[in-house]
Amino acid sequence: MRHLSLIAVVLFSFLSSFPAAAGEATTVETTLYFGLDIPGGEKVNEEDWTDFLATVVTPRFPDGFTVIDAYGQWRDPSVANAQIVRETTKVIVIVRPASDEADARVFEIKSLYMTRFGQKSVFHTDAPVRIVE
Repeated sequence: MRHLSLIAVVLFSFLSSFPAAAGEATTVETTLYFGLDIPGGEKVNEEDWTDFLATVVTPRFPDGFTVIDAYGQWRDPSVANAQIVRETTKVIVIVRPASDEADARVFEIKSLYMTRFGQKSVFHTDAPVRIVE
């Protein structure tokens, strides 16, 4: 019995040395999808996009992010029988802390993009990740 207790203590000490218990993510991978079509037929051009990155995204996540050029489609779920919209897209991937403060910065980015470019939404996913170095 004494050996079993010792093993339990050692195992507990080992497991509690990890930064988060199972199921608690300390790091999140956020993926944001920015459609480049502006209502009225215009498009977000490369100069406007670069300015948006420099003035909005970089100040909120100065440690870095990845931008991917993409093409996608979506249908507005708030409109009955909505047409499929196909457009060029910029995807930003940010690996960041799982925190309310970082969440707020992501929502600021989305809100500022929608306001600046007349967008109805910015598609957004979050997934817990484990960084392997």
